[in-house]
Amino acid sequence: MASGKRSEIERTRQQSASLKRELRLPDLVLLQVLLIVGLPWIGYAAKLGGSHVVLWMAAIALFYFPLAGTVIYLSRRLPLEGGIYQWAKIGLSPFAGFQSAWNYSFFLILFYATSGSLVANSLSYVLGPDAAWMTSCKPLILGLNVAFFAIVLWVNVRGLHLARWITSTGGALVIALYALIIGLLALRLWRGEPLAQPTLTLAFPALTLMTVNLFSKIAFNALSGFEQVAIFAGECHTPERNIARSVWIAGPGIALLYILGTCAMLAYTPKDKIDLIAPIAQILGASLHASRAVAVLSGAAILALLFAYFTQTVACVAQVSRLPMVAGWDGLLPGWFSQLHPRFKTPVRSLLTVVAACVLFGAASLVQVGEQEATQLLVGAGMACSGIYYLTMFAVVLWGRLDGEHAPLWLKIGACTAAGVTVLSVVLQVVPILDVAQPGLFAAKVGGGVLLINAAGVWVYRWGSVA
Repeated sequence: MASGKRSEIERTRQQSASLKRELRLPDLVLLQVLLIVGLPWIGYAAKLGGSHVVLWMAAIALFYFPLAGTVIYLSRRLPLEGGIYQWAKIGLSPFAGFQSAWNYSFFLILFYATSGSLVANSLSYVLGPDAAWMTSCKPLILGLNVAFFAIVLWVNVRGLHLARWITSTGGALVIALYALIIGLLALRLWRGEPLAQPTLTLAFPALTLMTVNLFSKIAFNALSGFEQVAIFAGECHTPERNIARSVWIAGPGIALLYILGTCAMLAYTPKDKIDLIAPIAQILGASLHASRAVAVLSGAAILALLFAYFTQTVACVAQVSRLPMVAGWDGLLPGWFSQLHPRFKTPVRSLLTVVAACVLFGAASLVQVGEQEATQLLVGAGMACSGIYYLTMFAVVLWGRLDGEHAPLWLKIGACTAAGVTVLSVVLQVVPILDVAQPGLFAAKVGGGVLLINAAGVWVYRWGSVA
């Protein structure tokens, strides 16, 4: 490795020395589960009917395994705070690093900006049919969004010493919730009760635009995320070993949870009536309503689901706040982004900026659109931004040089297939899954939003480089 790159790595390590190393291997494994096992994606997969298993397996082979190999390879060679930002900066160029971090940040901000909608949706399930109005009341959704992110901010200001217990609980809770709905599936099968539709078939689905679109979402949207814990490398114990180990341990179980969870979705809910915002809550609401006691259990389970989502948001806001911090170390953003709380050693101003962005984007998304369309808009634009930084990460494997060596051939082949799935996903983010009033306008909003985000990133990078 060139001496300039070595000095850059050493400088980053020295700057990371002020951070507290809180995360150990068990924390990282549960964090992997928490960050990858998205709660809505079994709903998307269930739209395919029983043939979902065929596309899950194709997605695992073409994207999930290559991604795992990429993260293991890069995290062992560059275990630095900032993760993808550092990998692209050192493996390709400083501009590539900044733009990948910029897109990464907006991916998570846009994805979680609709948290108020999910809170309202979950509460409506708990309170029953009389509370259905909550899912379309925009003032309530905005208020819930503000309150939700105020709590997220408080937890993150106190740092990973507190947040790691919350996120680990969230990871364990996600496993428990999936185990619950899988158990409900097993119970229904054991009792011989009728299913809403067949849950599993090896027949390949018809090759339509909808099928391809859903494949791209269960491959890229649902199975991405192994790289996220690497952002905390400077706050992990022995990150050069433990990040890779967390991938090995969590990977197989995550795939199994998704496949069996989709089967449970199909067992209880007709595929044309699936709620893409809160599908697990929908399963619980449909299956646990036989008596008052069971209804109470159902409500508790849905609230647990909401808490799991809260813990995901805590982790993701923490991640995004670290990216302006490390960019501030490199002088590409104002230095105040890197200033740490004197007691908790967290980037408080970065955290405030990220939370404010989430609230503002959440409010803007509700202007003149329905709640589910607003969610699709933000998730579509966010996942397109995610695709851009993923392509940068795979480019590091294909063309970057780390430790003076190129990546092995098998990993490059995997990076090519994963990059192909990523491109497909980015292109299809402009195609809505749910019916919208104006599909062309929807596509223009998603595509235009992504272009504006990246143009702004280029401007900020040039401004920071000159300043």
